[in-house]
Amino acid sequence: MKKRLSLLLVLVLAVSSLLAGCGKGNEGKEETKPATEEAKEQKVDKVGLVVAGGLGDRSFYDSSNEGVEKAKEDLGIEYKVYECRNDPSLYTDQLIQASEYAPIVAVVGFEFYDVVQEVAKEFPDVNYIYVDNEIEGIDNLTTISYVENEGSFLAGALAAMLTQETSIEGIDEGKVIGMVGGKDLPVIRNFKAGYEAGAKYIDPEVKVETIFAGDFEDPAKGKESALALYSRGADIVYQVAGKTGEGVFEAAEESGKYAIGVDTDQRYINPDVIVASMVKRVGASIYDTIEKIQKGTLEPGKVYYYGLEENGVELSFGEPDMKQFVTDEMIEKLEDIKKKIVNNEIEVPTGK
Repeated sequence: MKKRLSLLLVLVLAVSSLLAGCGKGNEGKEETKPATEEAKEQKVDKVGLVVAGGLGDRSFYDSSNEGVEKAKEDLGIEYKVYECRNDPSLYTDQLIQASEYAPIVAVVGFEFYDVVQEVAKEFPDVNYIYVDNEIEGIDNLTTISYVENEGSFLAGALAAMLTQETSIEGIDEGKVIGMVGGKDLPVIRNFKAGYEAGAKYIDPEVKVETIFAGDFEDPAKGKESALALYSRGADIVYQVAGKTGEGVFEAAEESGKYAIGVDTDQRYINPDVIVASMVKRVGASIYDTIEKIQKGTLEPGKVYYYGLEENGVELSFGEPDMKQFVTDEMIEKLEDIKKKIVNNEIEVPTGK
């Protein structure tokens, strides 16, 4: 009898344990689902920013960082920055690390053209925002292309309005303006085409001299290039060279001449020589795209263009309390030119 009771007790305990185990398993499954959804929500709110160069350029890369920082404040995202410091050996690795970190990856730099297409195929669930290029046909890759030739047209027009007649060693050089480009690339040639066309629109006789420094991270080369242009008679130089452009500002100060900044409003760097900046609203476009992804309104695989009409490029003249070189009449003229470009009354050439 005792043996039968013991056996019965064992069976009862076994069944109870089994039922309890099943209950816990069901509870576990119910708990796992919301935990997974929560993790997914957290992941969706992360952004990886990959830059070919490094932050601190007070130009293109810093502008992109401002965009994700604003997204952090307004949209509640977390983000990490992956800097490649212009080292090609890091491009793929940093892009992969960012892809493993976040479902939204903003990629900044022409250098990633081939790499981003390869990595995007390996991470089909990641949304890539590729800045300053044009690629179509990859569903999880959205590219943002700036119509920098339109903004540069305004910069050239302004330079032509500000420049003065110059002479070197008794030889009349007429009106001369310059441009320092980082490298001889399609995107930089697009700046150049717009700048030259804008200057010629104001004065067909103005000379436009250009030097490519061969680097986007070397202020010494920028200074050397700008000094060469100033020595040729240029009194205003447009810098389109990233961090290299800081050397252009140094050369302008030393030469008692002027400069035009790029990508961000750079007047604060030296308001005594920087007359204006051609702003490329990189940060704003990245912010807009992150917001579209969050709202589910992004058209995947599309190229989004940001020109004058979309407020993607513009001329900026610094803070009101800064010394101003640009008169109200000049600003009025520039606004008129802008309207004509937007209404297709002025056709801006491309350099690509």
